[in-house]
Amino acid sequence: MATANLQLNLEQTVALKKITDTLAAPEKARPILLHGVTGSGKTEIYLQAIAATLERGRSAIMLVPEISLTPQTVERFKGRFAHLHDAVAVLHSHLSEGERHDEWHKIHAARARIVIGARSAVFAPLKNLGLIIVDEEHETTYKQEEAPRYHARDVAVVRAKIEKCAVVLGSATPSLESYYNSTIGKYDLATLTQRVDEQQMPLMRIVDLRQERRKEKTLSILSERLSQAIADRLEKREQTILFLNRRGFSTSLLCSNCGEARDCPNCSVALTFHRQSSRLSCHLCGHTAAVPKKCPACGKDALIYAGFGTEKVEATVSHLFPKATVRRMDADSMSRKQAYRETLLNFRAGKIDILVGTQMIAKGLHFPNVTLVGIINADLALHLPDFRAGERTFQLLTQVAGRAGRGETAGEVFVQTYTPFSPSIQFARHHDFAGYFEQELEFRERCDFPPFKHAILITVRSAHETRAKFSAETLERRLREAIGGRFMLSAATAAPLAKLQGQFRFHILLRGEAILRLSRLVRETLDKLPMPEDVTVTIDVDPYQLL
Repeated sequence: MATANLQLNLEQTVALKKITDTLAAPEKARPILLHGVTGSGKTEIYLQAIAATLERGRSAIMLVPEISLTPQTVERFKGRFAHLHDAVAVLHSHLSEGERHDEWHKIHAARARIVIGARSAVFAPLKNLGLIIVDEEHETTYKQEEAPRYHARDVAVVRAKIEKCAVVLGSATPSLESYYNSTIGKYDLATLTQRVDEQQMPLMRIVDLRQERRKEKTLSILSERLSQAIADRLEKREQTILFLNRRGFSTSLLCSNCGEARDCPNCSVALTFHRQSSRLSCHLCGHTAAVPKKCPACGKDALIYAGFGTEKVEATVSHLFPKATVRRMDADSMSRKQAYRETLLNFRAGKIDILVGTQMIAKGLHFPNVTLVGIINADLALHLPDFRAGERTFQLLTQVAGRAGRGETAGEVFVQTYTPFSPSIQFARHHDFAGYFEQELEFRERCDFPPFKHAILITVRSAHETRAKFSAETLERRLREAIGGRFMLSAATAAPLAKLQGQFRFHILLRGEAILRLSRLVRETLDKLPMPEDVTVTIDVDPYQLL
């Protein structure tokens, strides 16, 4: 269905003008960071900026972080550019080989002038490229974790420079690196502080799970306040989103007699129980196992299920609210190709009352009838051994909260947490990005972390633990000799995720300002050091995961 341009407010008009000015003189322009609160109308700016690009006879790339967002984005773009037959091409990993072949040739033959897709779409062979948009630029999914280890946002900035085109990075919670670049003048900043149609930002309420535990002997998944809020929404025929970034029914199977957990034989994590398949599975390597009748270690019939994931949340909510239609969106339930699209269409049509899901429902989705969002456990990623853990938690809470109150009715968000006074949670509660940025930047500077220093993470891995350890320690010693005191070098230590897919892993972290020089030193040192055949070394420049 064809759609027309929407009326822009003053802030949107200023932001769009900044982009169109860049389109007119891209060779002198800097990347534009579009920092707009959730629901501030960033997508409308993208649509009008792409229209302006096409009018100049040029083409555009639109990157989205999650495949689940692609159908909704494609729908909006095809509606807006319906007058241009076949103008929109789609690229992502859920396409079949034939579909990818067709889309790629459509782009190469210049029949398509707009490409929408996940990170690899940044390489689309568009001719006469005029604009690249990276939506939700802070998202970790833009970083490819296997070789070649590129970050789509950084590739977009470099490609824009090479092709002399405009690049827009959009987010409600920009990455610290991008926002810092805007404060030092490397990027231009366009800000949207208001939601469109003067909608209010949702009210965030913190539920202290420590107090809930004192009230009840067994802590239920939903606090009393959140349960009551869901019941109120069901009565008013409004919709609810419940967010938990963990799949499965129970997160571990323990023996109450000897304390043994059923761990994955290939990875240093516990196996997750999935009730639908009645099996234990590892979310890292895919290993599955039958559920034992008795404890394999002590032989006692004392096995208990601990923890919970989205599957259990769905079951609990269905039990508490039997008249409500409850659906789940995670990697397990969305295995069919059209499942994302069907679930989102049903949710938009009001056929689903409560949607339970992982991070695939956390961003970019626009459902005006959603007035309540419940974050089941805000602490899951907060205490990971990674300097970005706090930033990721702040971003995720802000993004999930942004799904509420996008229609005429004000939204409400309940955040269940054991650490209510964490800065990530408190700043998210007050929608205070600037305050969070200032505090986090101070911590990063004090600890010599990005954006003040570049980092290189070297992972040494082998099926033999002693060989991996010895190789990592030898490499660390050689690096120390090579770099002298010019760069910071951590000792070779077991990775936080010590074993993955049958391989023992050791980390060496280097930090410094002159990243090209540091990279060259690492490469030269590795070239001179022969490694055993069964030892693999990987180098990740500017890593996004330290696990």
